[in-house]
Amino acid sequence: MSLSARFGAALEKLIPLKSGDAIGVAVSGGGDSMALLDLAEGWSRGRGIPLFSATVNHGLRPEAAGEAEMVAAFCASREISHETLRWSGWDGKGNLQAAARKARRDLLADWAMSKGLRAVLVGHTADDQAETVLMRLARGSGVDGLAGIPGHTGGDIPFLRPLLGMGRSELRDHLIAEGVAWVDDPSNDDDTFDRVRARKMMSTLADLGLTRERLLQTAEHMQAAQKVLKAEALMRAKLDVTTDGGDLVLARSLLELKASDTEPRLLAAAIGWVGGGAVYKPRFASLKDAAEAVLSGQTRTIGGVILSPQAGGKVRLTRESAAVTGLETEIDPASASEAGYLWDGRWRILPTTRQSRLATGLKIRALGDGVLSCPDWRASGLPRASLAATPAIWSDNRLESAPMAGFLNGWSAIIAQDFLSCLVTH
Repeated sequence: MSLSARFGAALEKLIPLKSGDAIGVAVSGGGDSMALLDLAEGWSRGRGIPLFSATVNHGLRPEAAGEAEMVAAFCASREISHETLRWSGWDGKGNLQAAARKARRDLLADWAMSKGLRAVLVGHTADDQAETVLMRLARGSGVDGLAGIPGHTGGDIPFLRPLLGMGRSELRDHLIAEGVAWVDDPSNDDDTFDRVRARKMMSTLADLGLTRERLLQTAEHMQAAQKVLKAEALMRAKLDVTTDGGDLVLARSLLELKASDTEPRLLAAAIGWVGGGAVYKPRFASLKDAAEAVLSGQTRTIGGVILSPQAGGKVRLTRESAAVTGLETEIDPASASEAGYLWDGRWRILPTTRQSRLATGLKIRALGDGVLSCPDWRASGLPRASLAATPAIWSDNRLESAPMAGFLNGWSAIIAQDFLSCLVTH
């Protein structure tokens, strides 16, 4: 089977698409993403599937602007719509790589929603999968870690990886044959990154029988086991997890982590969901320490989420307001759509009435102390700390709307993906 045919089969297995559905491609300009774009363009042509592309420029490397321009020029030559999405949210705090990954995902999700796309394709390959499994094996990961990179993640805007069954070298052979240029990121040769060191070790490990194919086989076995464990966790969540605004309320028993795989799986997923859709789970040691403290009656914070004991054998998980301080989404009147605006990875903000023209200068930020300007906030039934981390509409320092605190003023806030759905798709 040709590479193009394999790509089509992989994509159609990941998502059903019909004529008129539009898809997007995330393109950095590297070999993997350029091959993805070329294959997607060939597949979509003649099928009535509009194709869009976007490049995220994090502003962290001077070469990034030129790489985005190269992608834009290629797309223009193929009559593919292209946009460069720029990130300016780095405040110098925390883990830069993690912040950049989250920013990339959020920027692409916002872009996809504004275009009405069914999904966004990203260019992870079989080599990426093998390297991921190897790194996680070195860290002592369990089933979820060794399951590797999933082919499908996300909620309303799925991120799909149709190249997971294709190798890096064959994709570059395809680009050479098609006369498609690409750029190589110098960080791919930087030994300070775990992935680069893992990549360089692959040939040595292959001599011992730990080949790329064996690592991919391990991922497949673990993915099968993961499905069973997720199904069990979903059944338990329906009994012991309740959503309250943007919070989750858990049965105390879910913090008893020694019982089975289900409890730590659900607790980690709950923290990830409340914490804005975190990509990576907390380490088990940190999870265990926090759970034990809460079971003894203390309040703990982990992953930007406050875990606090409640009456009746319950535990409330609340987004820490400090974790969303400075998180801002500009409301661009020109890009207004029925899909609304995504904020903090899980909230969608929408106008509740038809507005022929949105005001300029509006931004979505956390409500924070603005809750005191909402006279009916107590009627929401949510604790003040919970409301402080919910989205609000601001014009400079003037509060325009705080939907979760009862101050609507033409806006509403909904959860983009509920917790139970998140358990299935993440």
